[in-house]
Amino acid sequence: DMTDLLEERPAALSSGQKQRVALARALIRKPPVLLLDEPLGHLDAAQRQRVRRELKLLQREFGYTTIVVTHDQIEAMTLSDRMAVMDAGIIQQFGTPDEIYSNPSNTFVASFIGSPPMNLIPGEATGGRFHAAGIEATAPASLHGKVTLGVRPEDFDLAEAGDLRGEVYGVEPTGEATY
Repeated sequence: DMTDLLEERPAALSSGQKQRVALARALIRKPPVLLLDEPLGHLDAAQRQRVRRELKLLQREFGYTTIVVTHDQIEAMTLSDRMAVMDAGIIQQFGTPDEIYSNPSNTFVASFIGSPPMNLIPGEATGGRFHAAGIEATAPASLHGKVTLGVRPEDFDLAEAGDLRGEVYGVEPTGEATY
């Protein structure tokens, strides 16, 4: 959908249009490895979603090995077969998007991947139980001492009155779900 840009001079293009043209120029060469640094950063939300889908389709169709650097976790998770989560230049976890989302290796990864992020609750584990302020849960028997319980927002269910007390300080409607 860029034929309307063919007669335009680079100075007449918006930053999003320039980014799409640069991406198209890189793809048209059919490189064996494609290195992309924030490839969708200047696109609006609708274009970003469309170009993300097209990139994934082209990856599969032409067999591109693609390395993408991005701070956008949705972009990383949707484009990746494998991904590395880094902090200060150190790989914190490497795996499939599902592995990283479901089993984060540490609290940095747990709080970085997911929107909204995982809830991290500090507590203590003893005798196969996790204890924190007003919370008790089953824990692996091998855990002892101070631990952090990680729970994704979608894993919470409403409890009967009196089972769990707390204050809701934010509600995020996203269309298909409300967090």
